[in-house]
Amino acid sequence: MESLILEPVVQYGFLGFSAVLLAIVVWLVQKLLGVLDKTNKVIAANTEAVHTLRDLTRDLIQTNRSLYDKVITRPCIAGLET
Repeated sequence: MESLILEPVVQYGFLGFSAVLLAIVVWLVQKLLGVLDKTNKVIAANTEAVHTLRDLTRDLIQTNRSLYDKVITRPCIAGLET
């Protein structure tokens, strides 16, 4: 059994198999880095959209408060006698 493991054909087979596995790992890491890059772009776009939504909401709240203040200062016409 010991002589079988020491045979050059078996050793070269293990060497070739290791090279193939290493190439697969490198390929998978490259694919993972591509996916991470795309994910970061999506996160950046979503963050920008959230900031835009926040700004629009702030403007709408200010407009709503201004309109509320104007409506409150006006007299109620339902209570006036004609």
